[in-house]
Amino acid sequence: MKEFLKTKKITYNLMSFTGFKSMLLLSYLLEAPHSYAEIRQYFMENEFIHESISIDTLRVYINSLERLGCEIVRGKKAEGSKYKLVKHPFELRITDEQVKSLIKVFKNLTKSIEVEDLLAITRFFEKISNGITNTDLKLSIKNISPLKKLDPEIIEALISACRKNDEITILYNSPSSGIKEIDILAEKLTISNNKVYLKGISPQYKGSITSLLVSRIVKPPVIKLTRTIKKNIEPLVIGCEIYDKNLPLKDNEKIISQNGETRLVEIISDNKFLTMQRILSMGSSCKVLYPEAFKNEIHSTLKKIKEKYVAEKI
Repeated sequence: MKEFLKTKKITYNLMSFTGFKSMLLLSYLLEAPHSYAEIRQYFMENEFIHESISIDTLRVYINSLERLGCEIVRGKKAEGSKYKLVKHPFELRITDEQVKSLIKVFKNLTKSIEVEDLLAITRFFEKISNGITNTDLKLSIKNISPLKKLDPEIIEALISACRKNDEITILYNSPSSGIKEIDILAEKLTISNNKVYLKGISPQYKGSITSLLVSRIVKPPVIKLTRTIKKNIEPLVIGCEIYDKNLPLKDNEKIISQNGETRLVEIISDNKFLTMQRILSMGSSCKVLYPEAFKNEIHSTLKKIKEKYVAEKI
């Protein structure tokens, strides 16, 4: 131990190299199947090893793991001849009840957590699911994150753009007009109704704050070298009556007056889209009073929703 603390290197004097490298190989194969070339490179880059291994030596480590109860197979040549860990005796045992608790905690976290932190937690849950053999439990854990179907490369690029408040160009698959380029001054990634949105100012949307579904962004954004979009947005002030006294209010919602169970609430927001979603989510528990233009937009949206359902019945 003294030698290791001094040199920070594993040597034959310290431990069984076969045992250590076998565990190292197990850890690598737990992540994903890998070819001999990838495994050799992995050992070369390891901070304690810095050595290549021959194919014969690799077989020794595989045999050692198989004696422990692992099953490792080599894939077809057409698929890269990758070594795959089929099973191992170190399964993470999680009960149905524990999975339900994990999902409940995770869903509560998504209501207040930053997307950057959510990405880290999602990767943590993916590691947990890799150690579970029960297919139903594995799917339950993998499917609880709003990021589950999103491209990590796009998410990471958007996180960076929002952190620096970059002006970016994105390729966006709009449901009404198809794929198009949108310039946007990136401000924040938000989560609403288990979906991730990019919030920012865009000239294509009359220079107002807009929210775009990240799932519709086709590829990582391109950062513009010259900034042309300026912030000149006046926040919306929306008055409404809320009839559910138990309905929790958000940080940008303030009670102006209260009469019995009816509360007069003002919502101050720079994002009309998310505010409309918030009001519509309250259903009959909320009635917009002012401004008139916003009230008419809510009325028009509700009318379209009603017409859609009536058309389906016919």
